[in-house]
Amino acid sequence: MDSPGKIYLADQRGLDESPILRRYSTFNFEKFYNEHKEPFAELFLLNDDSISGGKMTFFLSKQDSLQILMPITGGLDVVSNGKEYQLETGQIQVLNVSKGEVLEISNPYKDDVVNYLQIGISTDIFLLRNSEMLYNIDFEQNKNQLIEIISSPKLPFKFSAGIFAGQEEAIYKMQNPENKFYAFIIDGAFKIEGSLLHARDGLALWNTSIVNLAALSNNAVVLVLELKPPVF
Repeated sequence: MDSPGKIYLADQRGLDESPILRRYSTFNFEKFYNEHKEPFAELFLLNDDSISGGKMTFFLSKQDSLQILMPITGGLDVVSNGKEYQLETGQIQVLNVSKGEVLEISNPYKDDVVNYLQIGISTDIFLLRNSEMLYNIDFEQNKNQLIEIISSPKLPFKFSAGIFAGQEEAIYKMQNPENKFYAFIIDGAFKIEGSLLHARDGLALWNTSIVNLAALSNNAVVLVLELKPPVF
């Protein structure tokens, strides 16, 4: 890597498993602790969860944050502050969650396991209503490119994603070189700034303005977070 960075390997994540939920945690979460898995900038949570059919799990927020929920397979029912949100694959919901608040996350499919990502970014910003923060992804119409999905001056991050055929390349241009870059591989394999990454691996970069990505397999899917520094 030309830029300073850190790789988060999928097989080094924390694992918490029960009859209801299987959770892989990239960063320290609940019982999982590793001195090398501290938050990256304002990104403190990246959980890869699978809920059994018809079951429910709960998330207790220990800090003010923006929680990003992204179904990978199936869909989710989420209750936040008494309001219910229904998500399907291809949708992303961002929720303002205050310290002490509990999210109810359930699998509406009786016979199928649902896999989803939950991403937490610490913030003191509570400017947007939750209903305004539902986003859709259409990979089929935008193959072989990074799609800008969430970008607002009111939010402390930018969220992009893309699906690529093997050997296809993309260049990600940072909005600000002071921002930090985090990529998470959902499926397939990529080479990002010289680092080889497989499914559910992550890569953090900083002090960079341009990031080069190359897919190494067909139907390779990556998501990219650009994290802005906190405003005091």
